[in-house]
Amino acid sequence: MEEKKTNKKVGVNTSSGAKKVQRIEKERVAAVEPTPKRTTGTTVKKTVTKKVTEENSKADARLQAAKARAERKARRQEAWAQRIHSIEERRLQAKERAMEKRMQAKERAQERRTARAARKDMLKNETALQRMERKEREKQERIALRKQNAELRHELALKRKEERMHKRQLEAANRKHKREEGTKRRSNRTPGIGGWLAAVISLGTASLVMLTLLTVGGINMNTMSVSMGEGYRSSLYEMTELSENLDANLNKLRVANGKAEQRKLLTDVLVQSELMESVLERFPVEMATTNNVTAFVNRTSEYARKKLNEVSSGRALSAEDEQTLEYMYKTNASILKELQNLRNTMTEKDWSKLVKDIKNGVMQEGFGNLNANVMQEGPLFENKQKVTAKGITDSEELTATKAEEVAKGYFEGYDIDKAEYTGDAVADGLSCFNVTLTDTRGREIYAQISKAGGKLIMFDSYEQCQASNFSQEQCVEIAQSFLTSLGMQNMKAVWLQENGATANITFVYEQDGVLCYPDLVRVKVCETKGRATGMEAIEYYLNHEERELKTPSISESQAVKSLGGKLTPATARLALIPYEGDEALTYEFTGEYNGNEYFAYIDATTGEELEMLTVMNTKQGRKLR
Repeated sequence: MEEKKTNKKVGVNTSSGAKKVQRIEKERVAAVEPTPKRTTGTTVKKTVTKKVTEENSKADARLQAAKARAERKARRQEAWAQRIHSIEERRLQAKERAMEKRMQAKERAQERRTARAARKDMLKNETALQRMERKEREKQERIALRKQNAELRHELALKRKEERMHKRQLEAANRKHKREEGTKRRSNRTPGIGGWLAAVISLGTASLVMLTLLTVGGINMNTMSVSMGEGYRSSLYEMTELSENLDANLNKLRVANGKAEQRKLLTDVLVQSELMESVLERFPVEMATTNNVTAFVNRTSEYARKKLNEVSSGRALSAEDEQTLEYMYKTNASILKELQNLRNTMTEKDWSKLVKDIKNGVMQEGFGNLNANVMQEGPLFENKQKVTAKGITDSEELTATKAEEVAKGYFEGYDIDKAEYTGDAVADGLSCFNVTLTDTRGREIYAQISKAGGKLIMFDSYEQCQASNFSQEQCVEIAQSFLTSLGMQNMKAVWLQENGATANITFVYEQDGVLCYPDLVRVKVCETKGRATGMEAIEYYLNHEERELKTPSISESQAVKSLGGKLTPATARLALIPYEGDEALTYEFTGEYNGNEYFAYIDATTGEELEMLTVMNTKQGRKLR
């Protein structure tokens, strides 16, 4: 009862407005905070586990992100370190190149100073007359070179013109054929605007073809110039490589003691020197600029061949041979140094200039220095210098004026206007006068006249030989007639090589049916003009004499057995050949084996095979190797 009274009292004291406010507040709280569900122990455990898992996942994600940032930072640091290292390395290489360039510049400056000093000394000792003669000679050489270059360009232009004309003829024939076919197809149709359109299109096509041919011609001329430049560059690199190989082999040959190793090295020296001789012929420099280098390479080849035969037969190299090998090594080292200098200093501008003017440039200057350093003296040249010219019996010494008169007499049918002495020369130990002859049309002939006896040792001239108006047989007759006019009798043509429209014929002296190869003359004949345009007779005049020939100890049939049965002889004859510093009587056999042509030489006394040559087809024609 008491409790009810209390409640009633409270209800009485609480107003209706307050109750309404309390009710609204409860409804709001209920709306914001829903009535909690009844939970159990399992639900609480799941909730706690879920929260822990979420926290672990977040911690792993933060850890992976930290690791990724650390890896990216490490990669950036590594890349930066590599970049710094690369920069330092390039900087060091640039510094080394700059130092090397400065050293090379100093060396070139020293070489130029040395050359200037040498020239100054030369000019100091040169008389006024000699200076005038030298300047005139240099002027004539420049004129001759320009003329030769102009003629070469003219020949190239003519060749391109012929090619363009041939292409035009083919195009014209093709167009004519197409027009005829079109006419047949339109024979039953009435001419209209289509015919006029076809005519206009044909005319436009013909003009386009002609323009294209002219453009291609110009491009091919440029391409030819580029090809020439690349060919010159290739020759220089090939020559340098051969000289480097020769340097290594000569260096080893100086100390090699075993016979097998000596044979191997001598074989390599022989091959490399012969290849160097072939490459020298392709260099874009004047012949006079490489004569000493060529002579050294030739002597090296001859010496290597001779010593290879001696070592193969059991002989040992002597102390004199050691001195010769030392000389060869040092001389080739100087050649190699100049070649490497040329290879390293020749710029693209120098190569381009070389194609246009071979006379003036770095290549000509480099070979001039090289030729001056390689003199025709030393162990390789001693024997040659002591040789007397057996083919010159007249010991009378000519004057320069007399040499001019004698030279004019040798070229009576060449319309010679004047002959001028241009200096002295030494051809394989034989003293000569250089004489330049000019005909009535301004063409020049360069000749060498021996001081003793006034013999024509060699001559050369330039002719535009394009058409083969004379046969090979006629060229042989022309050359033989020219040799007869010089007093050379019983000369037999043994080899003919054609280079374009020029025939290069080799003659040897024939005595009692025996070909004497030491008495050898080479004659060049222009197949267009039908006259001799060059000759080289130094070997003939050094060796020619009437000999007491031996009688063969073996018959021709016995000599054939020494061939071994592989080579079937097509021709056979007796021949005297130079062999190991002497002369040997042999049977010369020619024949073929597996499509290749060979020349074999069998000793007519012992039956031993002394030499074997093969015929090689090259860009310059057929050659014996």
